[in-house]
Amino acid sequence: ESISETLGLGYAPDRWDALRDHLAAKRFKLEDIEASGLLKQRESGSGWYDRFRDRLIFPIRDVDRRTVAFGGRSIGDGEPKYLNSPETRAYVKGEHLYGLDSAREAARREGYAIVVEGYVDLAAVRQAGFDNVVASCGTAFTPAHARLLGRFTSRVVVSFDGDAAGATAAVRSLDI
Repeated sequence: ESISETLGLGYAPDRWDALRDHLAAKRFKLEDIEASGLLKQRESGSGWYDRFRDRLIFPIRDVDRRTVAFGGRSIGDGEPKYLNSPETRAYVKGEHLYGLDSAREAARREGYAIVVEGYVDLAAVRQAGFDNVVASCGTAFTPAHARLLGRFTSRVVVSFDGDAAGATAAVRSLDI
């Protein structure tokens, strides 16, 4: 299985209405899709548009492999570079680790988990052969993350970016 298959990667076309039209044709209520964070209501109040456009899409799954949110990375020069689903009842950013659904058995087997900052970091580490890697979805490593990882391993290696923000986040994670 390829990394893209393991992670369930996808692509959101560069259209304002591709997902909206697809889901509306399947009889989803637009209000429900908006509540999930996939659509936004137009400021004029007349209709909805796709939140994720021209982006590589990373489904964020819980430990039981249920998709609870999405992250998107701009393909070109689009801003913002990363766009994430808003928090919902099913998705609280500080309580989910990207990739844990597919890394938990490797973390048990290897006796530790590697924590990186983002989706692309995780894909690169997986590509290098480490299946026991998870990502904190761009947030600081939280006590909830530690409890979640503690179900599968008691050792963690933090590998955040070398910039000032990454170094600060790595130091803060030590107490946790």
